[in-house]
Amino acid sequence: MAATKRSVGPVLLSLTPPAAEVADDEAERAARLFKALSEPTRIRLISLIRRAGGAEVCFCDIAPEFDMPQPSLSHHLGVLVKAGILARQRRGTWSWYRLLPEPLEALEALLRPGGPLLESPGR
Repeated sequence: MAATKRSVGPVLLSLTPPAAEVADDEAERAARLFKALSEPTRIRLISLIRRAGGAEVCFCDIAPEFDMPQPSLSHHLGVLVKAGILARQRRGTWSWYRLLPEPLEALEALLRPGGPLLESPGR
């Protein structure tokens, strides 16, 4: 009986766990967060407030950093508050803002390598 030659190609193994599937409610929440973050002014606001290291920042300290009318800046802050990215507390005539880390951590989990949104097919 003649020996049969078989050709064996390379075998690809993935050492990362398979990506988790994104549930509908998680996808909707992520889309709302991405939408809130889709404006450069809002990214700059988050960066400025984040530099406070978890402390609250007064609107009176935020406004001079931006060359825009107060109503426009308030609108951008309101979008971030509504999305749950910032917390707002009113004290007298001023509003104080602080960054809520959980929403950004949730986006980070979706985007990290091996996470549901960055897992490469075939890897």
